[in-house]
Amino acid sequence: MNPLQLLEPEERERYDYLQELFEAEFEETHLAYHISGILIYELLNLLAACGFLFDEFGFPESEDSRLFRYAITGTIAEYLKGE
Repeated sequence: MNPLQLLEPEERERYDYLQELFEAEFEETHLAYHISGILIYELLNLLAACGFLFDEFGFPESEDSRLFRYAITGTIAEYLKGE
């Protein structure tokens, strides 16, 4: 079963944003996760880790906000350091 099918539409929109940002800003890690088959699961973990930012910044209205992008990118970087 594909875990993405369990996401609500709002969660799926957030997931898609994270996926695009993760691929653009952390290309090597994105590729490594994709090859190893853990990309979806790691993105779901990141979705949980970044949830408060999506709420705080009012996503999707904040999607084009540079500050929002920096906050998400910083949270992803911290998540990756903790691995």
